[in-house]
Amino acid sequence: MKIKYLNNMITQKEIFEKYPKMFGDKDKPMTETCMCWGLEVPSHWLPIIDELCDAMTSCTYSMGIKDYKGTIEFPRVVAEQVKSKFNGLRFYYRLEYEQEDIPDHVVKQHYNYIDGMIAYAENRVYRMEEENETN
Repeated sequence: MKIKYLNNMITQKEIFEKYPKMFGDKDKPMTETCMCWGLEVPSHWLPIIDELCDAMTSCTYSMGIKDYKGTIEFPRVVAEQVKSKFNGLRFYYRLEYEQEDIPDHVVKQHYNYIDGMIAYAENRVYRMEEENETN
């Protein structure tokens, strides 16, 4: 069974404009960030990266934790580097919280959640490249 991937193309500039907080480091010097190089991926991967970014910015759940004052809002994902390595997608990031003193187990849950989204996008890229090789 052949899988059809997105035909609608999006540019790096459009992704940066659509997700300004996620890609805010892109204008920093290379001594501070790898995002200064932009999205170092083939252009046909950009629709998948757009979907990934949309999923990561759409996380709106909050958690009530015993012995924590208030609720914990889902953190902002900030891209540190997005590139192709060994013909696969690599998306490096950090999480930024509005609150302070977030319990370590909650931070770990948030990283695991985002890591799962990235793994899904990596798999989509892998399958797309595999299909391109057979055609």
